[in-house]
Amino acid sequence: MEGFKEFEFFRGKVRFIQPKQHRLSVIEILFLSTLKGIKKSHIVADLGAGFGALSIPIALKFNCKVLAIERDPTMLLLLHKNVENNHLQHSVEILEADVKEIDKKLKPQSVNCVVLNPPFYPKQSATENNPYHTETYGKLEDFLRASAYILKDGGFINLLVPSFRLLEACNIMESLNIKPAYLKFFHSFIDKHAKLVRVAGVKNLNPKLVVESPLIINHKETKYTQEVWEILERFL
Repeated sequence: MEGFKEFEFFRGKVRFIQPKQHRLSVIEILFLSTLKGIKKSHIVADLGAGFGALSIPIALKFNCKVLAIERDPTMLLLLHKNVENNHLQHSVEILEADVKEIDKKLKPQSVNCVVLNPPFYPKQSATENNPYHTETYGKLEDFLRASAYILKDGGFINLLVPSFRLLEACNIMESLNIKPAYLKFFHSFIDKHAKLVRVAGVKNLNPKLVVESPLIINHKETKYTQEVWEILERFL
C-alpha cells in the first residue's frame, strides 16, 4: 500500500500497517500498560480505533472481546487489514460509526470498559494541523459522551489526554456521572512537566481519587528509563 509501511512490535508478536503521519508511539504502549478495569470476560470499546494501535494489543493481552469503533475510511481499511494480519477476527469486531451518533449503532450500557486516545488538540490550535491529532471530526466531549452512553454501571473509562486538558476532561466526566478514580502522569524527563496523563474513571460509583506514581520515559544519557524498557519487554 503506497504511503504506508508494515512494522513489527512486541518482538514480532504484533504487525501493523501504519500511515506515515500517524504511527504507534511509545506513549500508546505505556498507556496500554496502565489500563484499568479489563477482564477476560469483558467487552472493551476502543473509540476512535484508528489502525488498531490499542484494539489489537488489548485483545492479545487480555484475551477479551474488543469493539473497535472508527469513522475514517483510510483508518478503517488499515484496521481491517491489521486485524486480519494478526489473526484476530474472532476477538476484534470492527464497527464503522461516528462517536457523535453512537446511539444509532449501539445500545446503552453495552460494554464493560472504554479506552480512549482521542485527537488531542482543539481545532483552532496552531500546535497541530494533522487531522488525526486535532478535533476535526469530534471533540473531547463527544468521545466522553459516547463512552458514558455505551458503558455499563461500574465500568471504567481509560482516557489519555494532554495535561493541559486534564481539568476539562475531569469536569466533563463528572457531568456524565463518571468519577475520576486514578491519575497517572507521563513525563518525558524527570525534570520536565508532564505532557500527558491517563485518567481512569468509573461510572456511577464514588471512588476516592488515587494519584499514581509518575512514569518517567527518558534518561538524559539513554533512550528510555529502566521502567519503560521493562514495560516494553513484558507487555506481551
